[in-house]
Amino acid sequence: MDLILWQSFLVAFVGSVLSLDRTAALQIMISRPIVAAPVIGYMLGDTAAGLLIGCVLELLFIGGLPVGAYIPPHETMIAMLVTGISIIVNNIGFARFSWKFGESDMMILVISATLLTMLPIDIVCKRVDTAVRVLNTRFFYIADKDLGKCNIGGIILNNMKGLGVFFILNFLTLFVLTLAGVMVVSFLFKFLPLTVIMLLALFSIIALIISLSSAYNAVYGKGSLPLLFTTIFFGFIMLILMRGR
Repeated sequence: MDLILWQSFLVAFVGSVLSLDRTAALQIMISRPIVAAPVIGYMLGDTAAGLLIGCVLELLFIGGLPVGAYIPPHETMIAMLVTGISIIVNNIGFARFSWKFGESDMMILVISATLLTMLPIDIVCKRVDTAVRVLNTRFFYIADKDLGKCNIGGIILNNMKGLGVFFILNFLTLFVLTLAGVMVVSFLFKFLPLTVIMLLALFSIIALIISLSSAYNAVYGKGSLPLLFTTIFFGFIMLILMRGR
């Protein structure tokens, strides 16, 4: 249990730092799933799983951009949660399946179960994102007044406060949801019938098809097809690596 708590803390801490890149600071794309998920995978000892999850979720959310007042799905949090929970749960292991599935097969089933469990949780992630923006409105108006007074120190301080609000709320959300997700997915694999577990392999194929469709709709006619095909290529490479390890 101590190891699970520590790994959940790592997911929450690193995930919160990377989430700042999404809208609060930098915006150099390190918050995108194709970057963030492999980072979490590397930290938890399974970079290949992180790359696979990152490719699928990048395709799924490639068209969702936080432009203006629009709040898209929180692709960064979802990538962190799916990657962290999948690897932690897979490391726990399940004796009831040791005779049936290889290591790579089991990992794909765990990822599928985690995707099914965590994608609806995006509702919570979006509400947290909305709450952060509302809370930071106060700091924005104070910083705006400081700008009128040429108070550079006040502007910097209120910007840092805004970053702090982003970090704290994202950290708490990721930590709680990671722990809850590990318990839920572990419960599913302990008690669901074997037939239902095996159907998760079908969902992994469906998820990939939906992701490809979403990516195609997002980039069609926009000159971004090379990005789409590059992501697909790396996704299939990761599937091969996962299947063969």
